[in-house]
Amino acid sequence: MIITSHVFKYLDQNGIPFRKLGGLSIQIQEDDQLNRIRVENDESTDKIYYKGGLIASIHHHVDIKAPCLPGVFKLTSSEQENIVIRWVKETTGVAVSDFKTLFELPVLNNNPFLLQVERGTHNWYLVLATQLIVGDFVVREKFHSYHGFIQENFIKTFGQISKITGTVGIDGKMRDFGSLTEVGGNMWFSNHVYQDNLESISPLKRVGGDLNLKNTHSSLSTLEEVGGNLNLRKTTCFDISSLKNVGGNVLITRSQMENFDFSKVNIGGKIKLYNDQFNIRKLTLSSGF
Repeated sequence: MIITSHVFKYLDQNGIPFRKLGGLSIQIQEDDQLNRIRVENDESTDKIYYKGGLIASIHHHVDIKAPCLPGVFKLTSSEQENIVIRWVKETTGVAVSDFKTLFELPVLNNNPFLLQVERGTHNWYLVLATQLIVGDFVVREKFHSYHGFIQENFIKTFGQISKITGTVGIDGKMRDFGSLTEVGGNMWFSNHVYQDNLESISPLKRVGGDLNLKNTHSSLSTLEEVGGNLNLRKTTCFDISSLKNVGGNVLITRSQMENFDFSKVNIGGKIKLYNDQFNIRKLTLSSGF
């Protein structure tokens, strides 16, 4: 029981540490623009070869996740799984029969519940979606559009989360930002998902790093500070009435400049204009800016 209380205290403070185990696969398909975009933007892609009108790609797939509690607890793999399941039940009231089921619960009752975050390189944790999230994480669509497997963090709102200390990537369609007011690192939106339903990033006030708002049409009315670059290229965002400081450069499509007044914004770098061509309020397929 003493061991259990120590483990529970660790989990309360840190979340559930886990490691990812996986394998490799090879895919061969026709070399066309759409397939190139899919392969080049697929995070599982390790290597790509172009030859004779074909694309051959090697992919790393994560299929198994296992808890990896600190060695000081001297628990076997089975004991770690059991104690983690007990902790989730006693903390939240949610009972599951096996460890892997926990990774299918980023959402509960339409709100964020258990999220996968990274703290440093390949240091993964499964954490409860409380007001403070420590680490980096990426929002996904529930199923991978090309490979079909279930993905992590398929949330539509940030719910009660008010601060995320690390970087946030949005690679899925969001409904709203919930209670999120601060992101400590960068925040970016995917090159290949258009945000049809996200009308505002309210109540977000501060992004500590770069803010990259591609493929969005959102009000920025609550945004007060961006610590790095503010990238507004290929967006139809609007309303920077609360914006006071941008630590880096402002990057913007020339045709959208009339939507913004930067006269009262302290900009550490420069305003850089680009002659971008893009689909208004629709996805523009691209491998990058």
